[in-house]
Amino acid sequence: MRVSTRVVLLLALLASLLSFAKFNHCAQTGWQSPDQYVHACYSDIPALYGERGLDKGVWAYSSGADSVEYPVIQGAIMWITAKVIPHGINNYFYTSALLLALLFIFISFITFKMKPEFGYLLPLAPAAVASLYINWDLWAIAMMMLAIYWFDRKAEVASAVALGIAISTKFLPIFLLIPIAIIFFRQERISKFVKYAAIFIATFALINLPVALTTPEGWWRFYDLNLNRGSDWGSLWYAL
Repeated sequence: MRVSTRVVLLLALLASLLSFAKFNHCAQTGWQSPDQYVHACYSDIPALYGERGLDKGVWAYSSGADSVEYPVIQGAIMWITAKVIPHGINNYFYTSALLLALLFIFISFITFKMKPEFGYLLPLAPAAVASLYINWDLWAIAMMMLAIYWFDRKAEVASAVALGIAISTKFLPIFLLIPIAIIFFRQERISKFVKYAAIFIATFALINLPVALTTPEGWWRFYDLNLNRGSDWGSLWYAL
């Protein structure tokens, strides 16, 4: 089913507002447990605001033990947001939520631009509405979608840069390299893939090296945590 750009943007806005209504319950009740789990409105955003010292202006990677468990760009976003807004956990959450809502609308628009016939599916997805403000991952997804969009339009340099930024925000987009490599190899454009990979690696290194060299323990914490992570709340193994 094809819909207009206006309809997609309106659906994305409505989804953002519905999700905010769900999460705002916890903001109004002080993010208390078990209430935030009963009402399914838990969010990492207020939880890490205090636990990682963001409320005190502490740099996101200054401590190996208490650094944020996110890659460099996401950690910088968390820290900058805490620095520029008025003090307070709800101010921090509301500002972060506003930025995430704008990102979700942008992602819905990019999805529509790539596949107009499927453009309505993302803002109508129950999982999106239920989890929109649970953390900062939409920052990475936005860059990942740009990488896909530009690759689809043969803007391969821009795509590689966007992918390097995306992986510096959340590591999941690295899996895009698999289908991208397959496409290049099937088209017998091996040298183009080497160039793409080199640009992606250079972008990732340019973003990460300053933090890795100045606060190596804090920078490494995200990778160490995920390399040695056991079963967690999102895993069926935890239930077993």
